[in-house]
Amino acid sequence: MMKTSMTKGRLGGLLAGLLAISTLAGCTTAATGGAYLLPQPDEGTAQARSVPRGAPLLEVMPVALASYLEGGSLVYQTDDITLVQASQNLWADDLQAMLTRQLLAQLKASPAQPLSGYRITDTSLSGIKGARLSVSLDRFIGRHDGQSVITGRWRLRGVDGSVLEEGDIQTLTPLTDDGYPALVKSLGDGWKVTGDKLSREVAEALPAIDSPVTLP
Repeated sequence: MMKTSMTKGRLGGLLAGLLAISTLAGCTTAATGGAYLLPQPDEGTAQARSVPRGAPLLEVMPVALASYLEGGSLVYQTDDITLVQASQNLWADDLQAMLTRQLLAQLKASPAQPLSGYRITDTSLSGIKGARLSVSLDRFIGRHDGQSVITGRWRLRGVDGSVLEEGDIQTLTPLTDDGYPALVKSLGDGWKVTGDKLSREVAEALPAIDSPVTLP
């Protein structure tokens, strides 16, 4: 029976090995897939601050994904033009939901002003208008040079719907080992870096809170 080996540090070796694993999926004894969750944020990131009910609102929209990322498979790029969806290695939970939850947690825990004074939610609150953050990703993949790649766009709108700020997302994170678990960890690390950067950029673009907030 065929076996797959991947040499750490060899240019392209990691993703070539992943492709070989996918190719072997038809062999009954070689199909060794897995289901993966993004790494959970550390305890400090998960601690959201208490914000008064009367604080201004920031609504975080669900992270939008390119259609090829919605199928539940881990995806990797084998050359300049080819993307491969793993047939045996899948996300254990909805990728959009995991990305949105973690981004929301990082925004809520951010100390950046005035972001830390905002109520941050992933659902609209009845009768309350607020700023709105939307994020879209066109890459959340592994790449043949041994890095994970996260690219996309973000846009922040004000209460009146006008664009306050927008920008690109581009995060490259080296894999520290071979195989799918290392790819998932690298993507998780990259998403945390992305969330930290977004928190700072959104904080800079949000309107300042003019006066202390009191409960209604």
